[in-house]
Amino acid sequence: MNKGFFSFRTFFTTALLICVITLFYSCKKDGELMKATEVVNISITSFSTDAAAAFAVVVNDDVVEDSLYNGGTASKLVAKAESMQHIIIKDHFTDAVLIDTSITIPGKTASLTLLQLNADSDPILVGQTEEDIPENHRLQAIYYTNDILPDSIGFQVYGVHYDPNTFELLEVDTLATYPKIKKGVLSEFMLIEDNSDPSIVYYFFQPLDVNTQQALPNQAVPFDPVNYSGVLFPIESGATGTEKHYINDISATGSPEFFDITSIRLISY
Repeated sequence: MNKGFFSFRTFFTTALLICVITLFYSCKKDGELMKATEVVNISITSFSTDAAAAFAVVVNDDVVEDSLYNGGTASKLVAKAESMQHIIIKDHFTDAVLIDTSITIPGKTASLTLLQLNADSDPILVGQTEEDIPENHRLQAIYYTNDILPDSIGFQVYGVHYDPNTFELLEVDTLATYPKIKKGVLSEFMLIEDNSDPSIVYYFFQPLDVNTQQALPNQAVPFDPVNYSGVLFPIESGATGTEKHYINDISATGSPEFFDITSIRLISY
């Protein structure tokens, strides 16, 4: 009987041990399979030259906003894909896909800006800089689609100081140089001095030949600061006075052989 009891106890102990071991490995295996879902906080702001424009924003198959209107911002936590984050922008009214792209977001937050610089063209998606912009400075970008101008141009912005009494030229500061801007492609944002008081400094601009970096020929009014000649660059603040990002359009009238050129504000935010 003791022998039988011993055998039964051994069997029971062995069976229990097998169950414990099986359960342990099962939990371990399940633990390896379980992985916490990473999330990213997507914030996207829309700016369009068409005040009635609205967009649907989808990130990794998750709807961030189905009607993002001009000047609006939408934010949402979405599940983060392992590598690239898939972003789709659609027209809110027609459901037409305007942007279908993948971007890398290394951290847990992303601030994006949706820009429609021409009401008849698709918007573009850009990252919004978070760098500290000094007082009396702005980030300035240039955009153009004008067919009179070459397929690429250089571009310079100048701050010109004159004596307020005699209007004698005192100093010319080159505030920003864009070596090459492609037609229909937004230039990089460059940090420039931002002082809107014309009694202190006047702002001019000059398109350049991308090969020589000299003034683009055949301009009706080339930049000549000694004689206060050239085209003024609009430097006034935006609607709220707090905007730090500015995008200006460059347009020309006439012909490639002889043209007048102007610049207007497209968007500020």
